[in-house]
Amino acid sequence: MKFMQWSQIFHKREGSRVRGFKGSSEMNGNYKLLEKFNEIKKQRVVQSSLKLLEPMNPRILEPSSRGFTLIEIIIVILILSIVAAISIYFLISSLKVYTMTVNQKTLLDEGKLSLERMCRDIRDAQSITGTTPTSITFVRNNATVQDIAGETIIFQRNAGASTLEKVKASPSATITLAANVSSFAVTKATNEIQLQLTLQLTTGENVTLQSKVYPKNLAEDLGVPPTYKNFRIQDSGGTFASWQEVLSP
Repeated sequence: MKFMQWSQIFHKREGSRVRGFKGSSEMNGNYKLLEKFNEIKKQRVVQSSLKLLEPMNPRILEPSSRGFTLIEIIIVILILSIVAAISIYFLISSLKVYTMTVNQKTLLDEGKLSLERMCRDIRDAQSITGTTPTSITFVRNNATVQDIAGETIIFQRNAGASTLEKVKASPSATITLAANVSSFAVTKATNEIQLQLTLQLTTGENVTLQSKVYPKNLAEDLGVPPTYKNFRIQDSGGTFASWQEVLSP
């Protein structure tokens, strides 16, 4: 009876030992699995860190072994040539327009000054002694810094030099009023003088100016009614009247 009780107690202890051994084995297995899981986790963290450190495009750090093809170079050269040609064309056109404008202004200023000087001298004439299609000769009435009273003055074009000249009688002198004069025309109609002056450069720029002038110191036009304006100084009887302007009817 006691033997049977002892054997039962022994079997219970052996069973508990076996269960304890099995539990310890399971714990060891779980521990190994946990260690393996931690190692895998560490490897994944390291790999993700390395990926963050890598550039977005790995080819950036690689030396480029690919260059430009001949067709690409030719296309670039053609495009640059077209752009350069268009730019040069507009630049040359702008320069031509600027040069033409400057030349036109120079001719206009020179022509206006010449006409003004001729009109001022002819307006002071006391008599018109001769006119041709390209010249006018008159006698000045009042003295100026350059001219004396009663001096004979000629305005004419020098065809050889293409200049407009003022020829003085006393002292004898020739003064150039304008250069590049292609034509100079004088028309006289009842003491009304019409002047037409054309200046032209070899590059093609030209300007034509025209003016009318009536000498204010002429005697009255006998038998001819005033055509435009006449500053009457001496009437038909030889009497000098006061300054007055006679308008055309």
